[in-house]
Amino acid sequence: MRPRTGATAAGRCLLCAAVLAGLASYSTLSQAAFILEIDTDGLDDGAVNYNSGFSYGGDTTTASSSVSSAAYGASGGDSIFGGDGVFDPDTYLYSYTPGTTPDNLVIPAGTDLGGGYLASGLVGGGAGTYRVYATWPFTTNVSGGDTRYTISTSGAPDLVVELDQNNLGDEWIFLGDISYTDLLAPITVTQQSQSNTFVSMRAYGLLFEQITPRSTIPEPTTFALFGLGLLALAFRQRGRLRG
Repeated sequence: MRPRTGATAAGRCLLCAAVLAGLASYSTLSQAAFILEIDTDGLDDGAVNYNSGFSYGGDTTTASSSVSSAAYGASGGDSIFGGDGVFDPDTYLYSYTPGTTPDNLVIPAGTDLGGGYLASGLVGGGAGTYRVYATWPFTTNVSGGDTRYTISTSGAPDLVVELDQNNLGDEWIFLGDISYTDLLAPITVTQQSQSNTFVSMRAYGLLFEQITPRSTIPEPTTFALFGLGLLALAFRQRGRLRG
């Protein structure tokens, strides 16, 4: 029998590391969501670098900037408030297409997002039920009345929610669950104030999280077979290193 060499031992270590890394990277597929932040530069500096999934609606063309939100996953960019709407309510528009836009935020299952709502730990991107949240910095001075969120899929409104933003913020505020089936159509959210005051409403961004299993997520048995396959490959290579 040949003596074990340093190279052989190193090879086994590399194989074990590869197996563990493969399993770890695979498991992260079940911990994700999509965050749409209005300001994408990650800086609370008063300058807003607008997300391509955000725009203004009606006759609103701009808004003032304010501090960031402390909600889970927020990168620290500016929030916005109010707007220059005159004839129409101040209006913010958001758009997200799960079928073409990959998740960009890792959220372990069971994470408290705020208000008693826990992360599902499921990957987005497929058809199913999506949970929609909004966040803004904690506030007590919104004076435009209740803020209305209209959530639509395939161009048709699925959900309309009105809420008082005062005494809320710095966490994810649950708006509602929607059913998403058309993978080529975006989920759109329209946020409107009831009156155009200086602080008519506030916004930092939205969070979209799938809460029903995606068809492409392997069942536990499939995942186990995947791990066994990697281990078998490692032992096979180990035999070669000994030969």
